[in-house]
Amino acid sequence: MSKNLIALQNKFLGQGQTVYDELVKLHDKQGFIGDDDIMRIAKDHNLPPQHVRSTAKFYEELSHDKPATHTIKLCNGEACRCAGYETAKTQLSATLGVDMHEVSNAGVRLEPVTCLGLCGLGPNAMVDGQVVSLKEPGSVEKVAASVRVGDPLDLAEPINTIHYPAEGQPRIVMRNFDRDVLSLQDAFDAGIYATLQEALEQGTVESGAKILAEVKASNLRGRGGAGFPTGIKFETVRNAESVDGRKFICVNADEGDAGSYIDKEIMERDPHSLIEGTLLAALACGAQDAYFYIRFEYPRSLETMRKAIDEAYEAGFAGKDILGTGFNCDLKIVKGQGAYICGEETSLLRSIEGVPAIVSFKPPFPAEKGLWGCPTAVNNVESLHNIPWIVANGGEAYAAIGYERSRGTKAISINSRVKKPGMYEVPLGTTLRELIFDHAGGMADGEVFQAVQVGGPLGGIFPEDLLDTPLDFEAMGKAHGLLGHGGVVVYSQHDDLIAIGRWLMEFCAIESCGKCFPCRIGAVRGTELFEQVMTNGVTDEKLELLVELCETMKYGSLCALGGAIPTPIECLMEYFPQLFDAMRKEPV
Repeated sequence: MSKNLIALQNKFLGQGQTVYDELVKLHDKQGFIGDDDIMRIAKDHNLPPQHVRSTAKFYEELSHDKPATHTIKLCNGEACRCAGYETAKTQLSATLGVDMHEVSNAGVRLEPVTCLGLCGLGPNAMVDGQVVSLKEPGSVEKVAASVRVGDPLDLAEPINTIHYPAEGQPRIVMRNFDRDVLSLQDAFDAGIYATLQEALEQGTVESGAKILAEVKASNLRGRGGAGFPTGIKFETVRNAESVDGRKFICVNADEGDAGSYIDKEIMERDPHSLIEGTLLAALACGAQDAYFYIRFEYPRSLETMRKAIDEAYEAGFAGKDILGTGFNCDLKIVKGQGAYICGEETSLLRSIEGVPAIVSFKPPFPAEKGLWGCPTAVNNVESLHNIPWIVANGGEAYAAIGYERSRGTKAISINSRVKKPGMYEVPLGTTLRELIFDHAGGMADGEVFQAVQVGGPLGGIFPEDLLDTPLDFEAMGKAHGLLGHGGVVVYSQHDDLIAIGRWLMEFCAIESCGKCFPCRIGAVRGTELFEQVMTNGVTDEKLELLVELCETMKYGSLCALGGAIPTPIECLMEYFPQLFDAMRKEPV
């Protein structure tokens, strides 16, 4: 069905033009998409109305069907829940006279969002497209005054704190973070694009082979969470046959793990290095087009990357015949519209193709048949940002850093339960204890460590006796968790872990693409089961049902959303049984 719809789009909209693009432009213009809009778009472009409607309704942002004068999005991710989400929600709802997911009589829309990438500064909100922190007293009142009577929103956009590696420690991800390299000239002065220029001077075929060799020698594994060897992925795309000669690079900047803001900081502080890494990857893979899929929840990232790409085109570093070498690579940005599932590679590709972002069966893998059926390397921001350093310094230099099979450094972001929240860069193999109690200074005043979740909503929740687990793909797996993207959320004695478990199940139910029933139905049943436990108490029967449900989702789901959301739930049952026992009630 998707192939037929894509063919229709190409026929009536133009090659590569999609209904998704049309819907995004309309929503950007008027803030909602009504049924009349859907019918008009379908008629204007000779497309089935159901295709237009299903695409609009799939995405949280495009599904708005009512106009609003003001929109407030309140972050409900795990880090912001620890920082006061419920209190902020209650205050905003009462002050503005509007329930969550509704539009008030005064035209104010209040809705949740996960997440805004400021997880050490929460609770956070987006007010008419401007990201703000509600941490300071009086912030909620300022937001309410702004949308009710038109007062200026006297709240500056917060900035994440960067904690640089100590002297003598490797610094790769943050290599340019302490200087302004946003303009193309400043990027040149910092040596950005020099590696690409040198590679192109050697010829596209020769340089592509050399880049691939260095990436393979580095043992770089995907920083988006899966940990798949980046060099093998590049090599697969390079060697794969394409039906029409096209190959693609897709930059997965749909960083949606609550607690993680690594991609955000890379794009906003060092955009040209990401572009250079993407172009080097294109050389290695033999790709001619690159797509940057960036979350709408990161407006500054979108603005920064658009400006950097425009400058790259103006200077001849993108487009046709780059630097007169015959190397072609077009760079395009696709703005996400609020679907966490688009962090999954096949869903992301379907979204770029303009159809609902429903997970696709694998195999074939995207490296063989990806975007529009062509070989495609889907890599996250941090992975590609590492490439220029690896090519310039050699794969062996990168591989010399790290722990066992996990080589190099890892960017880590951590929430506000510690004394020094922010973003860190540490060698892989650093333990959780070192990260939390040495680097981040231990627990914030008045907080006592209870647990830590690593890797976003799909990551394990660990007790104190697992804090010596190293940041390593295999070690995290042995501990019944995953390294994931590197987002770390620390929970204190003030956090209700059972309520967190319920939220994670609800999050899965909200974000499921709906294709497979273990995820689609299982997450709803899981949420209901947690509500029963929290309302009526724990019984052995309920715990057994929860175990069976997790097993069904883990082994029956098509992708990591339904397959991994049981991970934190199983951790709660295994590592924190006392929390469930405390909720047992005597039989009536």
